[in-house]
Formats: sequence, structure tokens, C-alpha cells
Amino acid sequence: MVELKNGETFNGHLVNCDNWMNLTLREVIQTSPEGDRFWRLPECYIRGNTIKYLRVPDEIIEMVKDDAVRQRQQAPVSSSRGRKS
Repeated sequence: MVELKNGETFNGHLVNCDNWMNLTLREVIQTSPEGDRFWRLPECYIRGNTIKYLRVPDEIIEMVKDDAVRQRQQAPVSSSRGRKS
């Protein structure tokens, strides 16, 4: 779920996020700032500088942590120091 600075909320599946926190969401439900109007969108793009906060489910955060640990374990470790001749 993403809340914008203007009070609108977007609830959907995160598809992409870049270095500026621009987001692409799919299967989105947009809610007006007053909470009285709703729209269903197949996809939306949210510019990062308009985001107030976002909420990510705990199970997704755990999946990312586990994936990061797995990647660190699989990364080759270089034991040489300096330059080879």
C-alpha cells in the first residue's frame, strides 16, 4: 500500500521500483484522500517524490532478507590480495 503526500492511497502488487523510488503497481485499487471514492486500475506508475510512505507486508520483507543471505552465500570469495603477475 502506498500513500501519497496528497492523501490518495494505492493498494496493489509491486512490479518495479527504481533508485528514485518510482513505483509500478498492478491490480491497483486507488482511494481518494477523503476515502469515499475508489477506482480499480490495471496498472499505475507512481513518481517517487510524491510518496508519503509505503507499507510492505512482513512476509515480503522476510523473503527479501532470505534472498539476500542466499546471494551472499553463493557469491565467490576472492582470497588473493594485490595483483597477480
